[in-house]
Amino acid sequence: MGASPWFTIRNGKLYPDFGHPEGMSASPWFAIKGDKLYPDFGHPRGMDASPWFTIRNGKLYPDFGHPEGMGASPWFNLR
Repeated sequence: MGASPWFTIRNGKLYPDFGHPEGMSASPWFAIKGDKLYPDFGHPRGMDASPWFTIRNGKLYPDFGHPEGMGASPWFNLR
């Protein structure tokens, strides 16, 4: 677990924060819809109609839309 946040949540969107390897961004990378995260217009690969992550128990798990496929292990903690 890293000490610096990779993303910040504002108004239902995730923005890359100072801890992200690609740096901060004023454009949202993900939109939160229910318990799913979808790539938004600021994401390097562009918007997508398939969810990349699912929120479960305060953690983000890769979903079927993620390029690396679904996963049983969380990639991120929400705090």
